[in-house]
Amino acid sequence: MGQYCEVCANFRSGSERCDDREIVQVELDARPVLLCRGHARIAERSGVETFEQLRELYGSGRRSHVPRRRPAPLQPGGEPRRSGRRATDR
Repeated sequence: MGQYCEVCANFRSGSERCDDREIVQVELDARPVLLCRGHARIAERSGVETFEQLRELYGSGRRSHVPRRRPAPLQPGGEPRRSGRRATDR
C-alpha cells in the first residue's frame, strides 16, 4: 500500500482512497505526519506547530482524525507494527 493522507483516511474507506492526491510528510514535534497537499495547507495557514495542535485542528471533542500512532509507511525501517499492543503480545 502506498502513502495516504492520515486525515482523509478517516473519511474514506480503503477502496475509495484517492491515489492521485499529492502526499507530503509534515515534520512535527512528536512524529512525522502524512497529509495531502490540501490538509497540509490548512494546517500551515492555521499556524499549527505541534502534533497536539494538529490533532485539535482535525478533531471534534475528544476524537481526532489524526491517529496518535504512526501509519506503516512512517514506521522505522518501513516495516508495519506488530499485531500485539505490547512487545510481549503475540
